[in-house]
Amino acid sequence: MNGKGLVSAAVAVMAMGLSGSVMAAPLLTGLDGTLDSSLFTYKYEGDVLPQNAGLGFALVDPNGVYGTSSDPASLGNSGGVNYLTIKTDTNDTVTANQYGDIYNYQLMGGSGTNWDPHFLGGFTVEFRVIVRANNSGTYGAAVRVQDENSSGLFQFWRDKMSGDLASVATAPNDDALHTFRIASYSPDGSSAGQVYKVWRDGTEIGTFAQNANYAGSLLVFGDYVSGIGEVDFDIDYLRWTTDGAYAPVPEPSSAAMLLMLGGGLLFRRRKGLAQH
Repeated sequence: MNGKGLVSAAVAVMAMGLSGSVMAAPLLTGLDGTLDSSLFTYKYEGDVLPQNAGLGFALVDPNGVYGTSSDPASLGNSGGVNYLTIKTDTNDTVTANQYGDIYNYQLMGGSGTNWDPHFLGGFTVEFRVIVRANNSGTYGAAVRVQDENSSGLFQFWRDKMSGDLASVATAPNDDALHTFRIASYSPDGSSAGQVYKVWRDGTEIGTFAQNANYAGSLLVFGDYVSGIGEVDFDIDYLRWTTDGAYAPVPEPSSAAMLLMLGGGLLFRRRKGLAQH
């Protein structure tokens, strides 16, 4: 490729990266390309309680500690960011219920709802959260994504991310808001081959096997475990699309570096030609 072609390619890469969507590349085998979450079909922003966001979420309180009329979560703002605060042990003063609390927000899926994924995946969920340490800090912020084929339960702890069948150590998740993305798809097109790929702040951290023991169209987030000390967490947003499995858009800095590289090579080529 000559210098002009290299610069054109670099400019194209940068433009595609900034636009929010590109065609699938070899590194995205099985995925549908990249897409910025601002372009996802559905968005929950943490400026209202989930059940008031018009997206179909219902407060679920399986142990009957709170009741659906009393929401234990609260809204907050820090640095201009609105967020939902999940308090995992807010009933500590009620001895009979201590560590028995568990509440989350559940969206029942299916045709005609805001969560209607294909039964072999092809959906993407992005979740921006900061973990707050309290109690023993054993469990963290949870997101469960299910279609009619399988499910994935993911928990974001202070220093790791746990999938249904494995855990991966991460940098601290309690120092700032961090963005996690989950994309589900089947590379070989079979029900047994469906996987869940996860990224943290744009960097892939693992591909997780499905949990075939649970099926049914559900999207759930919040406090998912009872009887154990957990961690509080703040949710900036939860966004999803059931139109495809997408990787995060590369950071503009990466595309800019390609552009600079292309420009430098072109300059050297022209300088060399001028000397002849």
